[in-house]
Amino acid sequence: MIVTLAAFISSCNMRENIFIASGYSRDGVADVMLCRLDGNGSIDKISEISVGDNPSYFTFGRGGLIYLVNEVDTFNMKAGGGITTLRYDKNSKSLEKVSSLNQGGGGPCHIEVSADGKYLITANYGSGSVSVVKLNNGGIPDKVTDVIFYGEKSRPHMTIYNPRLRTYYISDLGLDRIHQLKLDTALGLLMNADIAYFSTEPGSGPRHMAIDRPPANLYVINELNSSLSVYNILSDTVTAKQTVSTLPEGYAEKSYCADIHLSRNGKKIYGSNRGHNSIVTFSVGIDGTLSGQTLNDCAGNWPRNFAVSPSGRFFLVANQRSDEISVVHEAGNSDEAVSSLTLNAPSCVRFFK
Repeated sequence: MIVTLAAFISSCNMRENIFIASGYSRDGVADVMLCRLDGNGSIDKISEISVGDNPSYFTFGRGGLIYLVNEVDTFNMKAGGGITTLRYDKNSKSLEKVSSLNQGGGGPCHIEVSADGKYLITANYGSGSVSVVKLNNGGIPDKVTDVIFYGEKSRPHMTIYNPRLRTYYISDLGLDRIHQLKLDTALGLLMNADIAYFSTEPGSGPRHMAIDRPPANLYVINELNSSLSVYNILSDTVTAKQTVSTLPEGYAEKSYCADIHLSRNGKKIYGSNRGHNSIVTFSVGIDGTLSGQTLNDCAGNWPRNFAVSPSGRFFLVANQRSDEISVVHEAGNSDEAVSSLTLNAPSCVRFFK
C-alpha cells in the first residue's frame, strides 16, 4: 500500500508539472515544446512540434486540446490571424496537429476559452479587434461568430472573465481602457456591458490582467509606464484603488511591463519587466492593495511571459530576446537560472492544470 501510494503521488506530481512553451516561428526549428519540470527545477523536454505562423500564445481546452493563436495578418490565404489546435496524447507523450482556422482578426496575441466552454475569444493586437469562434461538440474551432473592431489606435491584448458579473474584460493598450463585454452564448455575439469600458491612466498601456477569487479586484499591469493598477470590480462601475511602480526607485532606463499572475493562495502578485529584466513581487493585503516590492532577476533578456510552478517555488520565464525558458527561484535574487531550455523567441509558457 505504501509503495502504491508513493507511486500515485509521484504520478500526480509529474502530471501537474508538465508544461507547454511556445514562441515565434523560425524555419527549421520547433516553435512548441512539451516539457516537465522536476522538484529541483530541472527541465526535461518530452516532445516538440513545428506549428508555424507564430504560435505566440495558447490556452487549454478539454480532452488534451491546446488552442494556439497564430500571430500573423494573413492565415490560410485569407486576411486575418489564425487558431491552430493541437492535442496532447498522454500515452505517446506527443503533440499532434488537429485543425487550423482563420479567426478574422489580424495579429492575435491572446486566446481564452469562454466561461461556458463553447467559444474561443481572441484579442487581435494587429487589427484592433476581438474575435469570437464557436467550438463544435468535439471542442474543435468551427466558425467565426463575431468580430468587433475598435479602430486604428486600438491594441487589444488580453481577455479575462469575471464570474460574479458574467463580464469579460479586454485590455486595450492603444486606447488606455478596459472594455467590459457580455457574451450571448446562444449566438456567439459580444455586447457591451451597461458600462462599455473604463479608462486607465493616459499613456499607461494596459496589457495583461489577473482577478482574485472570489472576484473583487482586477489587477492590470501597464506596459508603457511600468506600473501595476488595482481596480474594484464589485460592479460594472469600476473604481481605481491603487497604482504602484514595478521598477526600483530611481530606475531611469527603458522598461516595459508584460505579464502578471497571482499566487495560488492569492497572497502575492507577480509581474514581469522587459528591459529591467526582472520579476517583481508584491504582497496582497486583505483589501486587495499591494505592498512590499521585491525584484528577482529573470536570468535572461526580455521576459515576455512567465508561469509560477505548481509548488510555488519556481518561475518559468519566457525570455524572448535571449531565446530561452529560464527557471528561477521564486525566493531569492540570483542572476543565474536553475536550468533553461532553448526556444526561439519564446512568448508563452503554461502548466497543465
